[in-house]
Formats: sequence, C-alpha cells, structure tokens
Amino acid sequence: MKRAYLVEMTIIRDYVRQLFGLGIFVAACTCLGMQSLTGAPGVLTCMYFIMGALATSAYDEQNNWGTYRLTMPLSRRDIVLGRYGVIATLGLIGMAAGLIGALALSLIAGALPLPADLKMALGFSADNVQAMVFSCALCAIVGSGVAALEEPIYFRFGQTKATQWIPMISVCLFICPMVILGATGGLDNFAGIADTIRNIFAFIETPLGVTVSLAVSLCVAAIFLGVSAAISLKLYERREL
Repeated sequence: MKRAYLVEMTIIRDYVRQLFGLGIFVAACTCLGMQSLTGAPGVLTCMYFIMGALATSAYDEQNNWGTYRLTMPLSRRDIVLGRYGVIATLGLIGMAAGLIGALALSLIAGALPLPADLKMALGFSADNVQAMVFSCALCAIVGSGVAALEEPIYFRFGQTKATQWIPMISVCLFICPMVILGATGGLDNFAGIADTIRNIFAFIETPLGVTVSLAVSLCVAAIFLGVSAAISLKLYERREL
C-alpha cells in the first residue's frame, strides 16, 4: 500500500501544490465575501475530499496510466488503498489550507484600519475558532461521503463512464428519499427529535463539544472511506482493463 500511495502522490504532486495555493486564495476570498472566518476551512475541506476523488480518477485515463499501472509490482488491493489514502490526505490538506488562509486574513485584517464590525468579524476570536472547527467537522463528513460515493463508481466504470452514472445515483440516494418522505408525510416523524437536536447543538457550541464533534466527524469520514474502499476493491478486482 505504501508504494502505491507514494506513486499516486508523485503523480498528482504538482496538482496538489497548485491546489494548496489555490485553496488559500479561495479561503481568503470566502472569508471576505462572507465577512466571516467560519466558512472557509469547511468549504475547502469538503472541496479537497471531492477533488481528491475526481482528480486521481482523471489521471487514470490520461495516457492509459490506469492500465500501465497494473504492469507495475502493485496489487489491485494496494492501488485501491493507496488511492483512498491520497483522498484522505487531500482532505486534510484542504482543512489545513482553509485554516491557514483564514489565519492569514485575520492577521492582515488586524493590521489594517478596517471598520470595527469588519475587524471583529475577521478577528481570530475563540468563537470564530470554534465555528471554524465545527465547519471543518461538518464538511469533512459531507466531503468524505461524496468521495466515498463517487470512488467505487470510478473504479468500476472509469472516469468517463462514471460521469454518466454519478448524477443519477446521487439523485436516487439523496433527493428521491426526501421527495418520498415529503409526499407521504414521513418528515413529520422527525419533529419529535427537534429538542434532541437542539441539545446536541448546544453541546457543540462549547469548547469540549466542538472538539468532540471534530473527532467524531473524522471517525465517521474514516468509516465512510473504509466501507467505500472495501466496495471499490471488490469492483476493481472484477474489472477488466
């Protein structure tokens, strides 16, 4: 697995460098656009997870790299696990880029003569830090979930054919259940858990709660990617290249 992981990282090395620089720029623009530091780290965490799945699969079809790779002393299991290791690494890089970009903008905002409201919004306060960590936690679940959904399709069909299947599968998994629940009145059954949800969010707003939420989200992301990797391995073993 380690060899396959290093091969994947070598292939996308330049892309990762460009993506990291772009991520810091996007983080700064997001902070300025929202006039808040809270959203940028989460946005980049989610984006990098998804881009990890998309970019690595796109490289497979360039110059028949996916086929040539099978002639190397790498098993299909190593290839799959190495790919998921790269996706997880990119997700963490996105989180780091978002936090670095937000911190840099906060330091710049503190040194400039900005209006008091904007200076407070862009200040690196304890509330802003907690909000940024929570946004990372929530978006790590979303980004890893999307990557976990997409990657088995890429391994089974390849990047070109997968683009035909992913929209339909996404609609079936996410939109259709909500439409059915709304039409049948099933959403009313969730009204009873509103108090529980409020209590959970009240806990998350504390320093301990936001730390726990980040740890839980990373565990959930690892579970998503682990289950997806097991599925991808089964599909990739049956695929003829």
